[in-house]
Amino acid sequence: MMGIISTTLASVLAGTALSQASPAIRDESATERVWSSIAWVMHGDRSPLGVPGSPPNLTPLGAQQLLRRGTVLRNRYIVAAHEPDSFDVSKLIGAKLVGLSTNAIDNTQLDVLTGADSYNFHSALALMQGLYPPSTRVFNGTDGIAAALLANTKILDYPLEGYQYPVIRSPSVDDPESVSVDANNLCPQYLHSLDSFENDTQVEKTYNETLVFYKAEWERIFHGDNIAYPLNLADYHHAYAFYDHVQYLYVHDNATKSQLNSTFVDYMGSLAASEQREKHGNLTVSGKDEGDKIRAVAGRTMAGKVMKWFDSNIQTQGRTNKLNMAFTSIEPFFAFFSLSVLVDGPSDGDFKNHVPNPSAAMIFELFSKGGSDSVYPPDEDLWVRFLYDDGKSGSLPQEYALFGNGNSQSVMPLAEFKHSMGEIALNSSSNWCDVCDSPASFCLVTKGTTGGDDDTSGSHDPGSPVVSDGGNRLKMDPTIAGAIGAASAIAAIGLGLLAATLCAGLRFHRAGSEKKREQERMFRMLNLGSAYNNKGPENNRAVPDADVTYARNGIRHERVGSWEMHNGFGTNPYNGTGSTPTRGGSGLDRVYTNDAGFYSPKPSGSSSKRPVEEDDRASYFGAAPAKPRDFTK
Repeated sequence: MMGIISTTLASVLAGTALSQASPAIRDESATERVWSSIAWVMHGDRSPLGVPGSPPNLTPLGAQQLLRRGTVLRNRYIVAAHEPDSFDVSKLIGAKLVGLSTNAIDNTQLDVLTGADSYNFHSALALMQGLYPPSTRVFNGTDGIAAALLANTKILDYPLEGYQYPVIRSPSVDDPESVSVDANNLCPQYLHSLDSFENDTQVEKTYNETLVFYKAEWERIFHGDNIAYPLNLADYHHAYAFYDHVQYLYVHDNATKSQLNSTFVDYMGSLAASEQREKHGNLTVSGKDEGDKIRAVAGRTMAGKVMKWFDSNIQTQGRTNKLNMAFTSIEPFFAFFSLSVLVDGPSDGDFKNHVPNPSAAMIFELFSKGGSDSVYPPDEDLWVRFLYDDGKSGSLPQEYALFGNGNSQSVMPLAEFKHSMGEIALNSSSNWCDVCDSPASFCLVTKGTTGGDDDTSGSHDPGSPVVSDGGNRLKMDPTIAGAIGAASAIAAIGLGLLAATLCAGLRFHRAGSEKKREQERMFRMLNLGSAYNNKGPENNRAVPDADVTYARNGIRHERVGSWEMHNGFGTNPYNGTGSTPTRGGSGLDRVYTNDAGFYSPKPSGSSSKRPVEEDDRASYFGAAPAKPRDFTK
């Protein structure tokens, strides 16, 4: 019955009467309970992008910013709700997150996801230190205190005064989960859409108006030891990259800070925001399908992930996904600001004219009014609010209205939120594969699905075609299925031939060659000892290949440039006579060096004699050089 009611309500809200209906009444007097929270967090202060030989890393300041972000979340969901006397609730309204562990991390309640860059992962670590600070005699998880108790009755704390260990996921590009936090990566359609960026009328106009400004500021800022940004990229087309470097110097370099002021930096930030909004929030640009909003793909996958997290909490009646966090760069921020109409809403000034500061956060809360902690509410009693904190010093999350609603409608019923998010979301990685035409490995197998582990469980995006069978199970594209089938057949044939060769002695021979090979084999057997018993030209025998020996049955063994014999460069390391190779002369002209890791010329003037044990070190496996067998004995 609950599912029928929920479906009916969603259908009503999706109709044309939705915009005309009066907003649902929210009981302000009832106790509020948050069942699930999602925080989409921007990384902290980091070193600039694109500096040769210096990959961007989270700075100590950035770690402190994320530590504070974690403290704010702890105050909101734990301290203000459970310890009101120890926290000034007048500065932040408390929102009790039902069942969230108060002192020790319970990783079964959390889902922490980060982008591939190290500064995103480290930002997650820093935030978790603020959310669950180190604490002695605090244990949680499946074993709890039993894991800390030793047989001698002693209890051990974790190192660093009880440091707590969160589970943080950072999926690779081969993982479909990566599209939630790195949607622009491996998305050719998005990259193709940027080809038209510089030709946009407004972009070209701004570029021409600011070109002199950027060149002049480059001359003023980047000089001496600060030349870490190329002059040819000092323009509006690279406004964010330029701002990224200037902002870093303004914060970390006293000389730069003394010649700039905050107003100037804010102006550069507004230009950077304009450029990034065009690259990630222009909803009029399409990829391969009209209206696919390809520039905002990072916001579309973000919306899908938000719905999946909420849906998981609802399906498990609040047992999982209580607190969910994703750590990314600015792309999802600008994309979602446009998709959710925040840039055109009543508070557009907070989203349009500046770049989100380090540690900025978008927060979604699924909550109810009234009821009890022990009973999960039905869908019709659930609400969603959106909060945003731009990361400025001392700022706190504030409520904002989404999808063009007025400020008085800063919260919305769950059904309305699902409908609005469903119109912008990419609900699965297979949808993303279709929109992006991506070469990602998982895209070669799946072309689409309406269910399964990869589905976000939100409303299906009508603009993204899917392929499925009647049971909502994965169905492979026929072209790909045929290619895989052909490859499998070829592999099976190859394995069969290999087995026949190894086990049954199967060999392939050219017709008429057997007699010739037998003659050659007998001729070689008559010259078995020539490789090592050759006394010179007086024997009237041709000098054979010293790297070839023969077994008693005439089978030929050959070494060509073998690393065991120290002649990977075509030189013979041994130069001597008799049945045993000897060191000396000019044969050993390349040696293995530990620092270079390869064979290098022997230094001039050095002795050609080396201790025997060096031969073993020269071999990658520590083995002595193989001595050819003398078959003349």
